[in-house]
Amino acid sequence: MRYLLLTLVLYSLIINLAIGQHTQRSVGDYTVFTIPFEGDSITFAVVTRKGELTKKKPIFLFRQGSLPIPLFTINPKTHKPALTELPITCYDHEADYYSIMIAKPGVPLVVEDAYLDTLFTTRSRPKPTMYTSTYFSHNYLDYYVHQTNAVFDFLLKQPWVDTKRVVLAGGSEGYHVAIKTAYTNPRVTHLIVSSGGLEGRHQSIIRAERMKGYTGEYTQEEAQRSVEGLQREWIEICKDSLNTTSTYGDPKRTTYSFSHNHNLEYLLALTIPIRVIYGTADVGSTSNDILPLEFARRGKMNLSLKAYPNHDHTYYKLTYNAKGKVIDKVYNGVVVEKEYFDWLRLH
Repeated sequence: MRYLLLTLVLYSLIINLAIGQHTQRSVGDYTVFTIPFEGDSITFAVVTRKGELTKKKPIFLFRQGSLPIPLFTINPKTHKPALTELPITCYDHEADYYSIMIAKPGVPLVVEDAYLDTLFTTRSRPKPTMYTSTYFSHNYLDYYVHQTNAVFDFLLKQPWVDTKRVVLAGGSEGYHVAIKTAYTNPRVTHLIVSSGGLEGRHQSIIRAERMKGYTGEYTQEEAQRSVEGLQREWIEICKDSLNTTSTYGDPKRTTYSFSHNHNLEYLLALTIPIRVIYGTADVGSTSNDILPLEFARRGKMNLSLKAYPNHDHTYYKLTYNAKGKVIDKVYNGVVVEKEYFDWLRLH
């Protein structure tokens, strides 16, 4: 019943959009906005309780990773909504920032917490209702960049936003979204990106498959066959790069858009403080290793790079046995988040 009521509340936000006006509603400890966008709408949440959008503060906007994951989950213990992928440390900085997350297009805004447990522990496909035609047709890089810029356009006109400090962060898929958004939006003042491959998504997958030939997971011959298969797959993606249909996983347009090779160009063009974070066990993200070289080559000093040895894509610290197999892992993401907020205090 709680799930149904909250879903109805959130979807009711679009009623007034036909006349081109935004809507605003309190949902638990959040203020949820829906604004018009390209004939449709964008919904996003601000971490602030009812009646507290009064004090002027900077904004910290976080772009989440891939998959059609709802904006909110219902905590099974408290029965209250919580932002699904917002860095937990953001809640320690409510006095310093308005933390913000944007909903994925065409995805239900709220789901029971148990759904995510199933998704992340089994890596099974989410319910078919999550893979809507709207999600498929809008799930590509430039849509998310335009979406983020539209939210910034709205926020930076609000009297409660301190426009002198506009922090944009993104992890995994959000790494790519945040980089290109910062490149296209001069009002972003700080950029934090995490767990993304500098070369692109498909390139990162190839890099990871190649590494399996050195870790013993594959023989060298098996790794080569896997790489060649991905190379052939890329040829087919390029032949139909605007295709937004799929029966499982990402459509060709999604993969193509996140596999561009311009991240280095975009980052080098920025003059704002940049923080890049990744785990060394996340092989696809180790392409960021070259960033200090490229920034130094051009005499640029605005990059701060932090690699976490033996940490994976989601910042679990891995322990290996003598044969190189993972035998234990401990979540260290809260420490990682704390460190980039420490970096923000200094920049």
